[in-house]
Amino acid sequence: MPAVPSRRRVPSYGFLSAIKGNLEALTVGLKYFLNPNRSTLHYPREYIKLRPGYRGYIVLNKAKCIMCESCARICPAAAMKMVRFQAPDPKRPGKMKLYKYPVINYQRCIFCGLCVDVCPTEALRHVPAHDVVYMNLAEMELGLEAFQQEPRSPAEEEGGIPVRYIFDPEKGLVKVRVSEGGGEQ
Repeated sequence: MPAVPSRRRVPSYGFLSAIKGNLEALTVGLKYFLNPNRSTLHYPREYIKLRPGYRGYIVLNKAKCIMCESCARICPAAAMKMVRFQAPDPKRPGKMKLYKYPVINYQRCIFCGLCVDVCPTEALRHVPAHDVVYMNLAEMELGLEAFQQEPRSPAEEEGGIPVRYIFDPEKGLVKVRVSEGGGEQ
């Protein structure tokens, strides 16, 4: 005997209950719109000052790299890869030596930090930057030279004001200015 599908009755909502729901949603939106303590960030005049330990962009220190390839092997998004370079061998004058260094593709990077964690010589490190601007996708594939330079935030370069959000039990999120030493003003 074949299975018989059961029929459930879907509750119907009337026209008045739909209007009531829309009015409630508009009321909530208007309440937050008129709230003077909105937490709007006026970027690039203001920017969020990141705390130490923030997993921002990754930078390579080529002098510390031992070319072990651990970073490229552990990357879950395949954003890190090793690129070969030929350069003069300092131990044997006149001879060339093959070097392999990591490069990164920020189109793929998920900022998990596994490459930084697995690096035995700490040649990779996070820098406190998250709002770097690229003009096209090709610029997000960093070569060896670009991967060694720390990216700069456009807001910091234009003289933006560093701010941080703190939680006030009475007002909710409150934006405060951060002084040069890192403390709130």
